Amino acid sequence: MSIAVVSYALNGRPGVSAATRERVLRIADEFGWRPNAAARSLRTGPRAAGLVLTREAGVAAHATSFLDFVSAVQDVVAERDIALLLKIVDSTEAAVATYRKWWAERRFDVMIVTDALTQDPRVDALRQMRAPAVVLAPEEFCQGLASVWLDEDAAYSSVGTYLVELGHRDVAAVTAPGGLHRTRLRLEVLARVLDAAGGTLIHEATDATAEEAAATARRLLTGPTPPSVLVLDSDQMAVAALDVARRLGLQVPWDLSIVAGSDSALCRLATPSITALPLPSGRLGTAVGRAVLAVLDGEPEYRWVEPIGGVAVRGSTAPRSR
Repeated sequence: MSIAVVSYALNGRPGVSAATRERVLRIADEFGWRPNAAARSLRTGPRAAGLVLTREAGVAAHATSFLDFVSAVQDVVAERDIALLLKIVDSTEAAVATYRKWWAERRFDVMIVTDALTQDPRVDALRQMRAPAVVLAPEEFCQGLASVWLDEDAAYSSVGTYLVELGHRDVAAVTAPGGLHRTRLRLEVLARVLDAAGGTLIHEATDATAEEAAATARRLLTGPTPPSVLVLDSDQMAVAALDVARRLGLQVPWDLSIVAGSDSALCRLATPSITALPLPSGRLGTAVGRAVLAVLDGEPEYRWVEPIGGVAVRGSTAPRSR
């Protein structure tokens, strides 16, 4: 077929029969072909890094820190006139479909994958497509792809050690969805420290919203054996748990200690202020931006581990009183 016939068929223009159009569309679909966005505009479009987020991972629960992360990524890649292409979808399957479409159309040069799952079809799809990517997950999870990772092991080891030194042995972790890779790693570290001290760890997975964190905290604190500590994934979740404790008549930190897995003004302005891990969203974004540039420069398996820092001890934690 001529170029003109194929163009008419793909763009829905008159001039080809229905049978010919159907044949062209079928073959294009079989080969995973899409029109090149830059060629369509008759110019070379700017290079781009893609970022597809899923609502499953609780994007809204980390809105402030996420904005810091995205801004830092953009600041770095903009030095080379690289755009950041962002899309929010409903599911992991929708993210994979977007990857395939964008890669077929060459809309991105490097994909950024956040909120990695223990079994992640997005990472598998990128490997199959041989598409360059930076994954926010440990090195062993990212074979063949670049890796940028927060040092969760050191951070949550510090949290566990701090709580054990205060005398706490009954700890409940209220986390984001259990399928997230970081959730599993955090739980493994906390459990390891508590086991060594003869303690126990209870795990409750949520959708990472403040509402579900509050409901889960209420259920744990009104149960037959309430924990002496709640460790929550985010600042919003921790503030919600603090409000539940207050409504139940519990005195924080004397009756209950609370720790947040990410810090913000919410933790610092709460009463009492909440002990937290300083989540370096800006530094993480900068590290990811540098990883994108490294991949473009020929380092497809670039590696970087970003330290989190020690526990910011505040008024929501105290020695165990019961």
